This record gives sequence, C-alpha cells and structure tokens, in this order.
Amino acid sequence: MRRVRPDADFVAHQAQRMQELLRQRAAVSRDDLEYVADAVSRLKDARLKACVADLIGWGDEERAEIETFVAIAIEVMKRTNVSKLRECARIVELRHLIKQEVEPA
Repeated sequence: MRRVRPDADFVAHQAQRMQELLRQRAAVSRDDLEYVADAVSRLKDARLKACVADLIGWGDEERAEIETFVAIAIEVMKRTNVSKLRECARIVELRHLIKQEVEPA
C-alpha cells in the first residue's frame, strides 16, 4: 500500500497561518511596546499591569522559540502520511476534551 503524503497546499497553508498568528500579536512597534510597558509599570494598579502584560504577549525569545517549534512541526508534516496526521489530530482533540472534563470552565 502506498503512503499518501499531506498535500503541499495543506502544509503551505499551515505554515502561512502559523506565521500570521505569531505576527498578529506584535502589531505595535517594539519601541511602542517598551514605552507602554514602562508607563504601566509606574502605575499602582496591579490588575491593570497584569492585563497590559497579557495584551503585550510574547517577547522576542518566546516568539523565536515558537517559530522554531512550528517550523519543525511543519517539516514533520511534510515527511509523514495523512493517516498519521489524522491520528495525531485525534489524540490532540481527545486530550483537549479530557482536559475540559477534568478542569471545567
């Protein structure tokens, strides 16, 4: 039986989508982010500080680490077959459902 590999369009679409998601968090320039972080750090409202920190998102190191991980995952997708991708997707979905049952919102 011949292994069916993921379509090149599928892999390309996933790569493009991951890049969009990663870059979406950094719509503000680095200088502006630093300005906002500095200005908010001087405030006394701890809750506001936490909210702004969450909105700012990832730093450069975290972003680079995520981009590297995604690049590796895309290379793995290129070298596997469709049934393995489906199996992995099912495993991830089951883990998510189990986690939802254990930790209700």
